[in-house]
Amino acid sequence: MTEKETKYKAPALEKGMAIIELLARTPEGLNLTQISDSLGKSKAEIFRMVAVLNDLHYLEFFQTERVYRLSLKLYRLTHRYAPVHHLNNVAFPIIQELCSEIQQSCHLVVYSDGGGLILSHQDYDTNSNCLTLPVGGRGPLTDNCAGHVLLAFASYDNRERMLKAYQENHPDLSLDLMALRNIWLRVKEQGHEAMPSPVLAGVYDIGVPIFDYYHNAVAVLLTSILMYRDESRNADFEYVINKLKETSLHISQKMGFDEEA
Repeated sequence: MTEKETKYKAPALEKGMAIIELLARTPEGLNLTQISDSLGKSKAEIFRMVAVLNDLHYLEFFQTERVYRLSLKLYRLTHRYAPVHHLNNVAFPIIQELCSEIQQSCHLVVYSDGGGLILSHQDYDTNSNCLTLPVGGRGPLTDNCAGHVLLAFASYDNRERMLKAYQENHPDLSLDLMALRNIWLRVKEQGHEAMPSPVLAGVYDIGVPIFDYYHNAVAVLLTSILMYRDESRNADFEYVINKLKETSLHISQKMGFDEEA
């Protein structure tokens, strides 16, 4: 957990959250010694916190390996959060139809703590070559498709807040605000972002915004398309972009968005 200036201190809470964040980065799990060493705390100190988190079912203990892992409780709680639950309920059947039309898998990405968070995905089952990104995966705002869309369609105040959080989470990275501004102005003007994946070779990402009743961009509808050496096998990008925009508008309207308002 990165150190930030805070007005109030709650050491026990901070310690518990540090354990949760550590285990979130370590899906294979850690034993008590590994947790205490990683956090620079004594085993006695860590044992009490781990025991409480385990009793509250935020952690699970695996007897065979003698390690603790995160349970699914946080995941379940997140998906009970009303806006997220509503977005998934509205979008799921519409995106399912979109996947069949464009023959690609699709993802919903939302803003979270200085980056984009993959909220959910819908597979196109009959095409084994479709790319599916992991739910819960995160990406920075500044160098990927979903981040560009989130910044482009945020209000001024929200964009400032997002960039501040990004810089707090990446203190060692410099931020070229002029170059980034040119990107989000371009994305806003064309209504979408389409760019090579910054992580995977041979993958092209396309993203469009989803709006709510207040005209806030609440999510990005994203698809990641595999590119082939045989160009005849590649997706028709113009068709995919148009279908993504049609679908995002349909979902937005279901969320209460009125283009004329």
